[in-house]
Amino acid sequence: MHRLEHSTGFVVSILICFALTLTVHGAEGNGERQTNAERQRPSPVAVADVIRMTQFDDAGYNVASLAGHHAVQFSPDGKRFVILVKKGDLKNNVNKYSLLLFETENALRSPAAEVLVSFSSTSNRPGIQQTKWIDSRMIAFLGENPGEVQQLYTVDWYTKRLTRLTNHATSVISYAMSANADRVFFLASRAAEPILGPQDLRGGFAVSNETLCDLITGERRFLSEQYSDLFVKEKGTRKEVLIRTKGDIASDSISLAPSGRYLLLKTSVDHVPEIWKNYHDGWLRLVTRAESFQGSSPMIFHYELIDAVTGETHVLMDAPINRGHSEIAWSPNSSSVVMSEIYLPLEGSDGAARKLRESDKFVVQIDIPSGNIVPITSKELKLLRWDFQSNKILLEPIDSLTGGVSSGALVAFQRVASAWEEVATTELRRSDDNPVDIVLEEDMNTPPRFFAKNTRTGQNALLLDLNPQFKNLSFGPVKDIMFSASDGHMVRAGLYYPPGYVTGRKYPLVIQTHAWNPHRFLIDGPWPSAFAAQPLAGRGIVVLQLEEDFSKGSTLAEAPEEMAAYEGGIDYLGGLGLIDRERVGVIGFSRTGFGVKYALTHSKYHFVAATVADGSDGGYFAYLSALTSMPIHVPDMEGVNGGAPFGEPLLFWLKNSPGFNLDKVSTAVREEAYDPLSLFFAWEWFAGLSRLRQPVELIYMPDATHLLTKPWERMTSQQGNVDWFCFWLKDEEDPDPKKNKQYARWRHLRDLQLEKGKEVDESCLPDDWIRVVMSSVWRNAL
Repeated sequence: MHRLEHSTGFVVSILICFALTLTVHGAEGNGERQTNAERQRPSPVAVADVIRMTQFDDAGYNVASLAGHHAVQFSPDGKRFVILVKKGDLKNNVNKYSLLLFETENALRSPAAEVLVSFSSTSNRPGIQQTKWIDSRMIAFLGENPGEVQQLYTVDWYTKRLTRLTNHATSVISYAMSANADRVFFLASRAAEPILGPQDLRGGFAVSNETLCDLITGERRFLSEQYSDLFVKEKGTRKEVLIRTKGDIASDSISLAPSGRYLLLKTSVDHVPEIWKNYHDGWLRLVTRAESFQGSSPMIFHYELIDAVTGETHVLMDAPINRGHSEIAWSPNSSSVVMSEIYLPLEGSDGAARKLRESDKFVVQIDIPSGNIVPITSKELKLLRWDFQSNKILLEPIDSLTGGVSSGALVAFQRVASAWEEVATTELRRSDDNPVDIVLEEDMNTPPRFFAKNTRTGQNALLLDLNPQFKNLSFGPVKDIMFSASDGHMVRAGLYYPPGYVTGRKYPLVIQTHAWNPHRFLIDGPWPSAFAAQPLAGRGIVVLQLEEDFSKGSTLAEAPEEMAAYEGGIDYLGGLGLIDRERVGVIGFSRTGFGVKYALTHSKYHFVAATVADGSDGGYFAYLSALTSMPIHVPDMEGVNGGAPFGEPLLFWLKNSPGFNLDKVSTAVREEAYDPLSLFFAWEWFAGLSRLRQPVELIYMPDATHLLTKPWERMTSQQGNVDWFCFWLKDEEDPDPKKNKQYARWRHLRDLQLEKGKEVDESCLPDDWIRVVMSSVWRNAL
């Protein structure tokens, strides 16, 4: 509850100042008029505003770097539609989810939303997700309330009756229902198993592929979070029957044929075929080359088909699934399935066809159960649906910038004899009886709002303004820009100006990394972890939100290219006279934590302060801690550092790995670790910089998730970073007395920084002759 007050202390101090101003000017006769003006002035965006805002919730929309999503879900008869929204409740530390119901025929009259059902979540899971119309009256969804695990529910829109269909011991994470809802298949998370038994306490435990943090906590949490179990439940019974599969099931979506007989799901590959190493995709090259240690999973998946009648299972296609999610659409008679963004088998192909399969993903039709494959196209298209009336496959073009679907017309394919041909189509998603389309409109300067549009007449009406309270807030203007990095490559980014920006004034700069989407209203950034773009802008700081280039990932060129983007951004904004180059900060999240740490240890540009949240670090300690349990980590970290850190390649690690260059850091560093595994990735820098008496702090949230969801954890991260950068870049402190300990820590860190010029105790340094020998080794090897 105290976190709610974090953003109010500064506001209270301003109001006190206003009251003093009124006392002084009241005698002049215009005090009342000034008071009203001050009260009507929009306030800057605070982190609390970001957390409390109402957001549209959809699996495709939640990946903020992508553009692909569908705004609403219409009932099969088209007469109604639902919209799922969420908002944070800072007082109670919950996220509130509401499923809103609208009548299609009233949509153009701007009706008030009817709340069909509401759930609140205190976990890292959504309160409501995976909403699906079963028929034109019933809606299914996964839901949970505080203290519960997620279960499958249905709600009748007419009677409002809520029915729970599962009562599983662990959370249900995905489901599929037969057409008449008499059979439900669902995936459930695995409970974390204890590692040590009584016999291990007596005779010891032989370690194999366990993660280091699992060994310390005593539970197999890592693998339990990666995989799930499949169950089937018949209508009217309580019994949930476990279904066995050949491989471990990925915690992902499942797809059921219309007939209810065949089920498709992703399962793990025990052994990676040698031929798979010929795929050109960078990520596939990485995972197919990862070595498994004593039974650890290579963490690569393929599709497995289950016959729900006979119980037989077999691998659908001898090809890996790309890390992206391939869309699935069944034929009306369940005799075949179409998939998009899928790799084709390499076995049996040669020549030009083999090269195409090695380099491209396809849209394909696969006959069931024979597995016969009919390629449809290698164009980059996302599958929308198999239209049963026209018997056409409808797809959407993929936006080359965002990786999501573009706003262009649909693409259609029709089966002609034994092949598929592209045919003309019109973008009509519903029948002519209901020519109403619901669209979500937003851009980088316009908050998202839902509009109803008549596709015949062009009539347009506001349906739902998600955040009308935004009219009382002052947002900094945002621009979509491009600039040249210091190595010459072009970088795209979003530039956030402070509200009331004054031309000619030089502002502090915070660089936020890891994705940019000019089509989205990113109030904090593309992710809720660490980023706080508009709140920082509201405190008089320019924010640069960078897109990144993945083409050089897991190579020696990855981090230098990221660093060059930061440097180019500083040069570009400095050339405009917009920023003070002596007051620059940077935030890294997830993968871009590595790029930020590389820049702090290798760049000639000075960063006053930095945050790395739940990030990679290319470090020796993290490499060893994950080596036997996460095989993909091995070629990745060896790729960015120049080989395995043993023998001669260790010299490349000494040069490239940020952890071996901590003595070059002159930046105040804030680390955020979101779970026990994340703590291992943050520890090298925290311990190393602490030993060097450099300013560093580590914020540990043991129950958080990679994309922060809980309001209090978001406040800790996002508001913590607003305070952090205001302290280091502007010498500002929030007067809230609840933050006294925070600023006492930071003032101590600042004192350490001021002592940087003092000599370090020689007892902790190598002897002179060792320095000479090492310098000679460096010159000869590098």
